[in-house]
Amino acid sequence: MLDERVTQHEDAAHEKRNWVRLTFACNDHCVFCLDSDTHDGQMRDADEVKRQILDGRKKGATRLILSGGEPTIHPKYVDFVKLGKLAGYRKVQTVTNGRLFSYPEFLTACIDAGLNEITFSIHGPNARVHDALVGTKGAYEQEMKGLRGALASGRVIVNVDIVINRGNVKVLPEMLDGLYAEGVREFDLLQVVPFGRAFTAGKDILFYDLEDAAPYLQRALAFSKRPDVHVWLNRFPPQHLEGFEHLIQDPYKLNDEVRGRRDEFTRQLDIGEKLDCRDPGRCKYCYLQKLCDTLEDVQTATLTPAYEAVRVDAAWEAKQPAAFGGDPASAKKAKRGLPVVGTSTAKKRTPEELSAGAGVLVIEATDVAAARAQLGTFAGIPTVALFVEDTTGLADAVKDGTLDGRTLARVTVRKPDDAAALLAEDTAFEIEVLLSRFTGDWLLALPALPARLALRQPTYERLTEAADHDLDLPSFFAQFRSAHPATEIPVRGVPACILGREPAPLPTTLDTTMMTPEGSLEIFRYTRRFILDHYRTKSLRCGHCAHTSTCAGLHINQVRAHGYAWMQPVTAGAAAAE
Repeated sequence: MLDERVTQHEDAAHEKRNWVRLTFACNDHCVFCLDSDTHDGQMRDADEVKRQILDGRKKGATRLILSGGEPTIHPKYVDFVKLGKLAGYRKVQTVTNGRLFSYPEFLTACIDAGLNEITFSIHGPNARVHDALVGTKGAYEQEMKGLRGALASGRVIVNVDIVINRGNVKVLPEMLDGLYAEGVREFDLLQVVPFGRAFTAGKDILFYDLEDAAPYLQRALAFSKRPDVHVWLNRFPPQHLEGFEHLIQDPYKLNDEVRGRRDEFTRQLDIGEKLDCRDPGRCKYCYLQKLCDTLEDVQTATLTPAYEAVRVDAAWEAKQPAAFGGDPASAKKAKRGLPVVGTSTAKKRTPEELSAGAGVLVIEATDVAAARAQLGTFAGIPTVALFVEDTTGLADAVKDGTLDGRTLARVTVRKPDDAAALLAEDTAFEIEVLLSRFTGDWLLALPALPARLALRQPTYERLTEAADHDLDLPSFFAQFRSAHPATEIPVRGVPACILGREPAPLPTTLDTTMMTPEGSLEIFRYTRRFILDHYRTKSLRCGHCAHTSTCAGLHINQVRAHGYAWMQPVTAGAAAAE
């Protein structure tokens, strides 16, 4: 049974939010500031800010987050709060060092204007630690006065951001205890990341060994078990959270990270200008490393395409929201004329050109009619594989093993009844059954495994979906091997340590849902598909496994729902006996 707070956190993470930067200035000088290289002391133009606030609301955002630099120093700050309420945002939130809220009249004016939530950035348990980290003497005293005033008002939600770094990690439990005593019940713990001043000035004093710091981190994370406390983790390496997997950052929030660097990513995809932070010495500290590594792999693959399959997902396409917003700081960085990677500036190819030589067209759709409508695309691909939620009419549409003139290689289904009906047909195509609580008992009850049967572990966009649908994979495959010891049907997407043997390989696939119709990768499309298809993680233990070089682990939401305990290293001797 999931803790109710897990569901609440998921709903909050998936809320459509509009981050609006107000300033390129700050009245602190934090050594870990991630975008200090954009700070030029300027305030954003008020009309520009207003347009961004209204545009986000028109496109469906329900939470407005005013940020900076330091947002409260913008002379129109109160007006922006008021505009957010008038525009119809459900919540207006600000992320701030909180120093101006030490002035009661300013705090009251902001709350009266409609400010609902204040996130105070506090980084030490006392003035000595906090003021040293933010580079401003007296900042702690001012901020704590503002925090206490906001709590005393009883009119706003109050929470605290803490950037975890070498300077405060050992006093993190003490910080949480002290802030809890003040009345704070919600904490956002952010791992230090190698951007801005954090890497140029703070590399040697901010970054720390996570394993050495584990005792302090474990004590701090245990704070999340208090029934009246909400703890969020941001940008924290998932593999160091075994035992607290429910605190792993919701992968959906990668969309916010990408939105903050939208212009930089767009330039990388359009003209090959790499992100200025891409360096192995920095990337090893960065939460986005896997997303960026995979993006570069996908870019490289589109330059010299040799795909085995092409995927068209009409059902997924239909429900994707329109992208909006972006951090103007990202546009500033993108204008610097950084070196362009020559190979990425090759002539764009259409998806049809990229798919030359692919043998299978994978179509995912709601029903057979919608799938057949996609068969007009990629006419040169001779074979098709389908995943349809509703298989009604499929048997009648297939003639001599072909669907509208193309060889049908595979049909993927969720429901046991669909699988049973298709397996009863006298055809050659593979029936791939998605593993779930709905199919597990049916599979275990089969007296023998049909030769055309295959299994695949699906992935889910939400933790709650994984919790609701997933089988206990180690238990299931232990029973499955016992029931069918001599049969090795293809199984995809399950680690070898759970399956008991190497899984069937997945084909190299051109995923057209990552692309525009013209053949360009688009960063938000890519990010959403990365989360669903590529975001996997392994336990720290997995480094000792015989399969570690070929195994990507479990999907991030499967780990968030069920933990890392499912993955146990396989010794070289055991692997040889498989």
